[in-house]
Amino acid sequence: MRWSDEDEGAEGSPTLCDDLDDLCRLNERAIMALRPGLLDALDAMMEDLLGFPDVKGYAMSEVVSAVVSTYAYESIRSALRCSLPSLYLGLRLTLGSLLVGLVADLAVRGPAAEARLRRALEEGFSPRDLARGEAYRGLRDRLNEALGWLRGELEAEPIDFIYRAYVTLSRPLQVAPGRGKGALAEAMDDVVGLPPSIGSCLDYGEGEEGALRGLLRRMHVAVDLARLSNGMVLYAWGYLTKAVDEEALEDLRESIEEALNDLRDARRDEEA
Repeated sequence: MRWSDEDEGAEGSPTLCDDLDDLCRLNERAIMALRPGLLDALDAMMEDLLGFPDVKGYAMSEVVSAVVSTYAYESIRSALRCSLPSLYLGLRLTLGSLLVGLVADLAVRGPAAEARLRRALEEGFSPRDLARGEAYRGLRDRLNEALGWLRGELEAEPIDFIYRAYVTLSRPLQVAPGRGKGALAEAMDDVVGLPPSIGSCLDYGEGEEGALRGLLRRMHVAVDLARLSNGMVLYAWGYLTKAVDEEALEDLRESIEEALNDLRDARRDEEA
């Protein structure tokens, strides 16, 4: 990179932001050539969150607002910079936050949304608790019933599917014992020879296209999986709280079905 500490802020000199913008433009050409559906999937995921109704007095509305303001737009930049840790962390953060909002509204007592959110966090809620914990058995049954129309497509209980999606989004970030690096770092080594950091260049030469296609394919599957899981959480929340109207629920249902089809297509490409 051209940027250095002594250059920062100097008039007329490139900044880190300039370099990252250049990186995004360069990488966009590679992504559009090799995996244009990835950016479409990111756009769709962001539109789902932006279009979610703002219902006052509910923890979920607080969560969605916070996620949109802090991450929704950054997801596209993370992909364009090929900053995989940022992308996967953001996808996991979004899903985990929505699950906290769900529990705060459906399993925590209290009049104020912010207080319920704090209590859910202070009690150490985790996605595994919701999927496997005895304390949430009743809520888990209600959520699975609300999403029961998806069982045939998912071939699993809906809440178990969401939990496994959360684990899937977490696994690439974990460092394997004895290797000193995570799966993402190894994947990046295969493509660019650099550890994943603030951004990596997807420019490729002869013979390197296959490895890059594989990396973008895995990113695409992760985004589709996150979008599907997010939609399931939001639909179940709306169905059980009755805080949104039938039109909003139908929009969420259509988004889920679209995400499910996209995920199926992305996985088919991965298997091929």
